[in-house]
Amino acid sequence: MFGGILFAIVFIAALVVRPSTSPGNSGERGVNTGGHIALDPDDGRGHIDGNTPYSDTYSVVPATSGAHWAGSTTPFGLPSPARWGSYDSVLPDEILIHNLEHGGIGFHYDCPEECPEIVKALDDIIPSSPSQYIMSPYPGLPSKIAITGWRHHLYLDEVDEVEIRRFIDEYQDRAPESAPQNQY
Repeated sequence: MFGGILFAIVFIAALVVRPSTSPGNSGERGVNTGGHIALDPDDGRGHIDGNTPYSDTYSVVPATSGAHWAGSTTPFGLPSPARWGSYDSVLPDEILIHNLEHGGIGFHYDCPEECPEIVKALDDIIPSSPSQYIMSPYPGLPSKIAITGWRHHLYLDEVDEVEIRRFIDEYQDRAPESAPQNQY
């Protein structure tokens, strides 16, 4: 009887406490610290009080971690995290970081002149139900395109669907507060 009780306790504990077995996982709620893209510096994940813009600089452009706004209102007029989907206007890092912290993928573009072919190609990669995808222009990128996930970024000068999908496979839902199917 003791053996049966011990077995039951171990079995239940195994269901409740599951160690991570996936490679590249730091154990921090699914954050992928590996993959084929180098890990960006950790700028933290604190909330900015008072909805004021962040006064320090982020390590990466666009930022992939760091202090961010949280709540239904921001100085920008959007909630943070923002609703998933495509935007025609620039979104500040203080909002975008919160979307990444929830496991999202950012698609950003910076073209010296309009680039409707790049915007359309990126938009075609985003599923028709855009949960966990956010796309917006982002001036000042070191390339025409930046794909972002929590503490990872990919710079491209043209749309490379294979590389972008590989990035998504490795880094979507791999963040401290991953929330699959979150419909913001």
